Amino acid sequence: NPTHPYFLVYVREDGEVRFTFAQPKQILEMYRQLCEGVRNPDDGLCALFDQHTDNGADMSGYDKLLREAVRSISHTYEKRAFSSLRSGRGGVLPIESEQVSGTTDFELVTWLVIKDANE
Repeated sequence: NPTHPYFLVYVREDGEVRFTFAQPKQILEMYRQLCEGVRNPDDGLCALFDQHTDNGADMSGYDKLLREAVRSISHTYEKRAFSSLRSGRGGVLPIESEQVSGTTDFELVTWLVIKDANE
């Protein structure tokens, strides 16, 4: 059973991938700053999320963002693989079980919605 990597991707609400999986430090630093000292969920923001998603029944907007994250992972992975091949004789293609593409099965471990309370 091969181990699969974890990917962090930051996707803005408009679908723009702000940070790819190649930039986990930036994503984790942003999370740290946003969550530092926060012990409980913001009830107002949770209510806003519930309102926008019909209490989680309509996640279509977030599904779209998740598809953008997967597309970004595939694109960044391919760019890195091709770059490795062009960098010299030491470049190798990953074996099939290690390849990542848009058709790769991903398991969503967790997600974080960042909202402005004034939205």
